[in-house]
Formats: sequence, C-alpha cells, structure tokens
Amino acid sequence: MRLSYKDIEMIAIAELYKFMSPAIDVKGIKPILIGTFAASRLRLQIKYTCLSNYSKVLGITTYADTDIVLHRYFREETIYVPAKTILLDDSLSPPGIWNKYDEKAKQRQFTIAHECAHQILYRRMPEDERRAFDMKYSKRTMTIQELTTVEDWREWQANALAAALIMPKKYIELLLGNRKLFLFGNRMNKPDNLLFRNIGNRLGVSNTALTLRLKQLGYLHVLTASDYFDPTDIECDDEFYLAEQKIGVHANARCS
Repeated sequence: MRLSYKDIEMIAIAELYKFMSPAIDVKGIKPILIGTFAASRLRLQIKYTCLSNYSKVLGITTYADTDIVLHRYFREETIYVPAKTILLDDSLSPPGIWNKYDEKAKQRQFTIAHECAHQILYRRMPEDERRAFDMKYSKRTMTIQELTTVEDWREWQANALAAALIMPKKYIELLLGNRKLFLFGNRMNKPDNLLFRNIGNRLGVSNTALTLRLKQLGYLHVLTASDYFDPTDIECDDEFYLAEQKIGVHANARCS
C-alpha cells in the first residue's frame, strides 16, 4: 500500500478527529498527547526496556504476539512481546514531570508517533494485503530507521504520518497563517528563528522534525547561505555604520 502525502494527510486528519475536538484556535494549540492517543485511540500498550546496545533502536511495535530477538547488554536475548505493544528504549523513559522543552521528550514524542503510524497503516491495509504481510513479517517488528532504500517505503510513510499526527496541518496554518520562513543554508534570520523555535516548543517537537514538516507543507523555503538577510541585523543600519566611521571602528559587513 503506497500512499501519497495527500493520502497520509487525510489519514492523520481522520485519526485526530476521532481523538480530539476539531474546533480549536491558536490559543488552544499545545503538544498532541501522543501517548494518550496510542492508549485510548489505538489501544496500544507502551512499555520501556533496553532495546539495543548504545540505544541504536529507539522503538518497536508488534502486530501479533511474537518473540523478538534483541541485541542488548552485549549479548543476544529473546523476549516475548504481546500484540499491540509499543516498546520504547529505556533511554527515552519519561521524567517525573513532562517538559515540552526537553529534547528527550521531543524524541520520545516522535518515536511513539512513528510506531503509532505503523499500527494505523497496518490496520488500513486491505485484508488480502494484510494476510500477505502477516506471512512475510510474522516474526518481525518495525523499528525506527533512516530511509535509505526503496524497501524502506513503509518507514517513509510512517515518518510522514507521524509528523502529520504530532504537527497537524491545521495547527501549522493557525500558527503561521500566510507567513513563510526561510532557511539560508543552515541558518535563519532572527525573526524567523524566533518564530520557528516558538512553534517547535508549542508543539513539543524537535527542530529536525519541524524543519521537515514545514518544508513538506510549503512553509519553509531553502535558499543559499549567500542569500542570507536579517532585517534586524544592526550592521545593516546605515546610521550605526556612519557612527562607527566617526569613531574609527569598521563594521564586519555593510549592507549594499
């Protein structure tokens, strides 16, 4: 089952509509409670354990009761995991008080969303396709990994759906309106950077996740580093530049 961005967006909207009220204004925007979504909407259990050496594997989800082989504690170990379970690496275990500014919390948020996405996509498969999938992957689970080959199509879809679940398109539209952000190489100017970080904290997501989502929705445009322009840069203030000349101090750069 190969889906387009439009297909994935519609799936995310449908799932979130069943989980929360669609009526919301910009003041009501806050991080999606993806753990609650997993438990109440998808009926998934979330458990923490060591999944690998050096935390290389962050999350695993199961569709059926199965045995999973883990490479952890520098040895191979087989554990039994019941169906409809999300296993998270214990490096992501939640603190006593959840903090949306915490990078670990943001990583945990996306990992749970990624595994939820696999479950949603699996349940939406046609019956015959699901049977074939079960035969092929009866002893296998999905883990977070980089998209590197065509075979990772399911991972691409899961990442796209995860992003749409924790960064709903409606939220982005409310927060940005007609405003577009610009990335000059690997940096933003001060106004864009301030707004970008505010949105990331409002939604409780990492900079990387937000960057990819804004690009996908057409709200973030990438330019070259040589195109950099910051309207608040004091070195671009002509009066400041003239004052520097009077005291014999030269600016590092001058606006043309």
